[in-house]
Amino acid sequence: MTYSHSLYPDPARDPADPFRNLDPAPVTGSTVVIDPGPGGYDAVEPPPVTFEEVAERQREAFGGPKIGAAFFGVLVAAATGSLLAAALVLADATLGLAVIPDPWASGGVGPLDSTAVGWVVVGVLVAIVLVAAYCGGYVAGRMARFSGIAQGLAVWVWAIVLAVAGGIGIALLDGRYDLLVHVAGARPSVPVPEDALMVVGVSAAVAVAVVALGGALLGGVVGVRYHRRVDRVGVDD
Repeated sequence: MTYSHSLYPDPARDPADPFRNLDPAPVTGSTVVIDPGPGGYDAVEPPPVTFEEVAERQREAFGGPKIGAAFFGVLVAAATGSLLAAALVLADATLGLAVIPDPWASGGVGPLDSTAVGWVVVGVLVAIVLVAAYCGGYVAGRMARFSGIAQGLAVWVWAIVLAVAGGIGIALLDGRYDLLVHVAGARPSVPVPEDALMVVGVSAAVAVAVVALGGALLGGVVGVRYHRRVDRVGVDD
């Protein structure tokens, strides 16, 4: 079958032939494709970063316990405990109660007998430990900004380390200054049998440690929350 050139163009002919007389004449060639890049041509903006995402990124970069912040926290805890204990002794001396050196041998205060007075003094001292540990944990949490529980735990560990170091120092200096004799002489008379004093001492030490741990953890969490409130204001606005 024969095809007419007027009706059916030769498929092998260059499509630009009819336009060769134009100046300049068009030519066929490869098509240039612009690389859209890895994101393609999608011009949709990504969603805004949420507060939770910002906080998580910051926590990954700066979270965890901070030894320096915890050290300053335990210093604040020690200073707070010393000030509160000094205020308690001053109040006792001002009122003339004389229950701080030996609360169980005070003979009672008002309607309270000596046993009740002793337990009141113990409760006040435990409260002082709780408040002091809370202040130390709070300072560490405010300084470190993240991981409040970790900061409170670090403050508590610092307190244990310093207490152990103090105990070792007393033991090393006991041979020269008889420090243990003076400590034993300053011990109040607790209304328990002599053979149970060791158990009472260990139980008291464990109770104080637990109270201090709880106060430090609570203070660390509250101290960190301040920064989260500040960050949330900046992101939400």
